[in-house]
Amino acid sequence: MSDFNQDIENLLNAYDSNWDDYLILREQFIEKYSLSVEKLQEQLNTAKKYIEHVIGTIKHDGHLGTIQTDWILHDLEKALAAIGGDDE
Repeated sequence: MSDFNQDIENLLNAYDSNWDDYLILREQFIEKYSLSVEKLQEQLNTAKKYIEHVIGTIKHDGHLGTIQTDWILHDLEKALAAIGGDDE
């Protein structure tokens, strides 16, 4: 069983049996998974910045260093759009 599923099960069991335990577990659950969401958002924002930079470089220079990139630009734009970036 995954940590998340186990945490949910523990939370539900405490809800049914001991209100004080439930309140403590609920706060721990919220803190644990809020941090996970914040970390994922941070990683997503970092990926978005790098993709935007690469797209900008390709559109400006027509290449990325010594690598021809006309074949990858469309895929980068799709990836950026999928994570909430501009797909201009």
